[in-house]
Amino acid sequence: MNYLRWIRKVYPELKDTSDQIINSYIEEAKTSTEFFRTFIYVLGILFFVIPFNLYLYISDIHSFDRVLYWLLVIASFGVGGFVELYCEQKIIKRRIKKIVINRTKELE
Repeated sequence: MNYLRWIRKVYPELKDTSDQIINSYIEEAKTSTEFFRTFIYVLGILFFVIPFNLYLYISDIHSFDRVLYWLLVIASFGVGGFVELYCEQKIIKRRIKKIVINRTKELE
């Protein structure tokens, strides 16, 4: 996601702020949320991907030579990836908002 463009859209008052400063906000947000984002990623695997694939293995679809099995496995990873990406973007956006609000308060 292009967070620079998103910040410019959400905070028009930052239009005169240099890209370098805004990129530092983005990097700070990514760095400060890295542990939590990794935690969410692991939870997604534990609560969605693994149980779904175990269900596939236990059900009648567990034959490894069937195309349906592999399509469902790929779909489970795809859905898990999209959910993880959505959560990651929400977490980073929330942290960027806090950083921008704190920096604007400091300048006042």
